[in-house]
Amino acid sequence: MPAGIIGCGVYLPRLRIKRDEYQKAWGYFAPRWLEEKTVTDFDEDPITMGVEAASNALRNTKLDASHIDALYFATTSPPYAEKQNGSTVATALGCRSDTATMDLASSTKCGLAALLSGLDYVGSGRGKVSLIVASDAPAADPTGPLDHQLGAGAAAVIVGRDLVNGVVEGSFSVTSESLGERFRRNGDLFLTVMDLGRFHETSSEDTIQTCVKGLMQQLGRSAKDYGFFVLQGVDPGRALELGKKLGFEDSKITPGAFTGKVGDAGAASPLLALSKVLESSTFKQRVLLCSYGPGAGADALSVVADGEMKPAAGLGFDDHLARKEYVDYSTYLKLRRFLGRT
Repeated sequence: MPAGIIGCGVYLPRLRIKRDEYQKAWGYFAPRWLEEKTVTDFDEDPITMGVEAASNALRNTKLDASHIDALYFATTSPPYAEKQNGSTVATALGCRSDTATMDLASSTKCGLAALLSGLDYVGSGRGKVSLIVASDAPAADPTGPLDHQLGAGAAAVIVGRDLVNGVVEGSFSVTSESLGERFRRNGDLFLTVMDLGRFHETSSEDTIQTCVKGLMQQLGRSAKDYGFFVLQGVDPGRALELGKKLGFEDSKITPGAFTGKVGDAGAASPLLALSKVLESSTFKQRVLLCSYGPGAGADALSVVADGEMKPAAGLGFDDHLARKEYVDYSTYLKLRRFLGRT
């Protein structure tokens, strides 16, 4: 049997900030599609969130960390710029000392790229089980509009040959450079975006459509063959527009949408969305996931539900979404350690 998805797990910070807090502080709030977003606490970062998501995935699948042969960790906001972050996650989980680890970074599409790498690892026969962890807390200058949309979260996917509940049919990738899209130079604290208007929208749309059409053509599929279409890397409104252009009905797109109450969780967003829809998928339903990375390109993956992936009590996406506590804007600045930064 080829490599497939055994199960998933997620983690969302319990702290949230509402759009009203930004409006009171700045007089405006940039993203119309965002109601509130997750906020990391003082003791949370991509590593701690990743450990929580991975622990939940292990509980959901009733696997022990000793079964993990490889761990792939994806983030655009690594706590360590030099020193592997994945090894810290593996140690915290109690993985074996001979577990292979790898970090993937530099683009929001590295979450899905990590999953593809984990599938390749098992598919090649190097190991039996891989754990993919995508965790992110991107940051932008709090005096600018980009910060308004940035949230945080983590998701983990366990891949293997046995006990597979999600059969992977195929994948497709497109590489596309686009000047001035979301980026962060070495040594910078915050993300940057050059406002080039319609140029970026056109570039991303072309890349996404080429990637999705390429995968469907490769598999001999069409939009009607899928129960869910999940697109991450663009805002929900544009996801609906692009979905329609590709032939997907809104009812197939909205189940994978969550950013309106979480925010942009960077590299974690694609696997958070995938986990969300797989938790509610029915037997033989297909999921097409596409992850767009600004200034990088897109990856697409086709998965068929072949078993139940409902989470253990209290560990599902909706459980984490409902567990919340609101903070005001000044507390947000303190928690994000924006005060005093230069």
